[in-house]
Amino acid sequence: MALDLIQTLAQRDGISALPKIDPNTQDVAADAEVYAHRLSQAAIPATLVGLYKYSRDEHQAANIFTNEFASSWRKDVFGTSSEALLSKVANYGGVMAEEAKAKLDHVFSDTVQVLKENLSEPTGIAVKNLFTEQRTNILLHLPAALGAGEMLDDNSLDDRTNKMEGPVSSLMHKIEKAFAGTERPEDKQGM
Repeated sequence: MALDLIQTLAQRDGISALPKIDPNTQDVAADAEVYAHRLSQAAIPATLVGLYKYSRDEHQAANIFTNEFASSWRKDVFGTSSEALLSKVANYGGVMAEEAKAKLDHVFSDTVQVLKENLSEPTGIAVKNLFTEQRTNILLHLPAALGAGEMLDDNSLDDRTNKMEGPVSSLMHKIEKAFAGTERPEDKQGM
């Protein structure tokens, strides 16, 4: 069975399943069983979408496993928007900024552990490929209220079409995944 980062991290957080975002409301359906876990609903996909964006450069992606990166990951991934990330996650989760910071750091730490457990080799290209595979699933759980696309300078991340499912949407997501590879031709092996 393929790895599902969202659900694996939710289970490590004591949640049976993290609900998907309704493409119409851009938020979790009010009747969702785990709606009370708003901090996790914000922190898990926000961390993962940031790491997805960061991992587009496979040379950078290898840094995810270093101790230096662990101590500065929010700044390295979100740059000048790292404080905005804390604020938006805290607001969405209904907690203070310090609790949001602790949750984000916990999710990051769990993510690194899951990557180490599931990648045969913890290389930048392996991280990049895994996050490319996970992109659609991450976006299905990312609340638009966080404004992650704006923070990461990629408005496609907040596009409601990323939260749609069905035969046509699935086909479009497969095409997206094919084009989500290396951004620069010189980074491709053999070139």
